[in-house]
This record gives sequence, C-alpha cells and structure tokens, in this order.
Amino acid sequence: MDSITEEYQLESNLFDYAEIKASESFGLKKYADAVYRGQLEGGKRVGYGVMVYRKNRLYEGQWAGDYRSGKGMEKYSNGNKYEGDFKKGKAHGKGVYHWANGEVYDGEWQNGVKEGYGMWRGIFGDSYLGQWMNSKADGHGVH
Repeated sequence: MDSITEEYQLESNLFDYAEIKASESFGLKKYADAVYRGQLEGGKRVGYGVMVYRKNRLYEGQWAGDYRSGKGMEKYSNGNKYEGDFKKGKAHGKGVYHWANGEVYDGEWQNGVKEGYGMWRGIFGDSYLGQWMNSKADGHGVH
C-alpha cells in the first residue's frame, strides 16, 4: 500500500468514480490500515468516496463529517456485505446484509443493529418476518 494511486474500479454502482475523481474536491487520504479516495473538505471525508482497508475490507458510498453517512456498501474481510443507509459510520435506516454463507437480512437498522421491521432468510429455507430489537427477532412475527 506504499504506492497510492487515484485509480480504482467500483464494485457497486452507487456513484460515478470518474466523475468524483475529476471534481475539485477529490483527494487521497492515507490511514495506518486504509486509503480513502474521494471528496474531501477541510481534510474530512464528505460527499462520495471509497475506503479500502488492508485486510480485504472496503466501503463505497456517501460521507458526511468524516463518517459513512447516507447510501453505501460495505464489504467485510469475511465475505459478508451490507448495502443500505448509514449514519455516523453505522448501519442506520433501511439496508440489506448478506452473509457469506447465504443468509440475508433485509430491513431496518438502528445504530448498527437490526431494529424495527425486517425479514431474515436462512440457508435451509427457514425465515423470520417481523419485528427486531437489538438484532434479535422480537414481538410479532412469522417464522
């Protein structure tokens, strides 16, 4: 990661990287374990950008006040992936989480946990549709 370039191929279709790269606010920012490519304002990540981590993890999407904020896609080193809304760096709002083993949760999130209404589908045909609290099925729902 010593030679940082502006080149990057998006995995998502959340924004046009070439367009962002051509903007006046585009910049590169190096961290101990990652590189940010995207819009910067006063040294803070804003607008659209990409964060690529050393350990095969990445985030593509919107930023505000140096946090993941707005629409985004985060892919984790274990193969899991979250696509949806972020607020202050955490899943917040509506989003879909895909586990590498094939499980899927599509629903509401609050401060990084499953909270509200959502549907989980397991790999053996099992599922739950209903209310979630603190990432656990809670209250009314259908299995």
